[in-house]
Amino acid sequence: MWFVGKSELLSLIERHCLDEVMPAFSDHRTVRKNATIYRPEDLSEHVYLLKTGSVRLFRLTEDGQEITLSFIKAGMLFGDGDVLNEANYSHHAQTLAPSMICYIRKADFKQLLARYDVINQFVLSSHYQRWQEAQQLIENLSLHDVRKRLTNILAMFANQIGIEFDYLGTGDAVLIDLSIPQDKLAEFIGTSRESVNRHFNDLKAEGLTAIHERKIVLTPLFVAKFLRRKIASGHAVLSTSFTARPVNGQVVKAPLARV
Repeated sequence: MWFVGKSELLSLIERHCLDEVMPAFSDHRTVRKNATIYRPEDLSEHVYLLKTGSVRLFRLTEDGQEITLSFIKAGMLFGDGDVLNEANYSHHAQTLAPSMICYIRKADFKQLLARYDVINQFVLSSHYQRWQEAQQLIENLSLHDVRKRLTNILAMFANQIGIEFDYLGTGDAVLIDLSIPQDKLAEFIGTSRESVNRHFNDLKAEGLTAIHERKIVLTPLFVAKFLRRKIASGHAVLSTSFTARPVNGQVVKAPLARV
């Protein structure tokens, strides 16, 4: 039960109602770093709730290039769209760190959606946000130069896995809470490691980014230039012309309402 408050979905449910839904969230598995959770040829038999760690969702192009769709942080659901609409998953899911994942059976998840309106509404909102992010990623890769693609992907990271960070005595920076090597960053935006290194060094020289314990810091200057910033529950919630808005404008707990 310790992870209830960390889950976007479960935190919407009143505690006295949790006993009804928790049996569906009882299959917890530890997964090593860089492990494949599912791939497109796998049957979509589970929805996943990330308890700890981090996960990347991506697709492969015909020439083998990895196109990142989303980063999943602790408390988030993934794989739910394919369980509802497809026989197989439509993309790859891979852990970026040692993770603990809750496996939710397709039948149990569909039953929860059918019975409880608050879960149904949350999943619909989540799907819309993911769709927006996917469209923006496609636009980012096809329409922009490398520098713009890099600043856009950093803005997406800030929205998905960013937290407040005290930078040089101010709390106005954002720490991307995941160590991302430059070769991976290059894969995410469809360019070479050398190109990423050159542009990232330019951003650092301009005071837009920094490094803290191998993690990227977006300085107050970057935040002011590229992000419109809101703070909710101690985390950085960021929106730009590139990133989608948060699913909920505000967090409101609601009792389970049967449909």
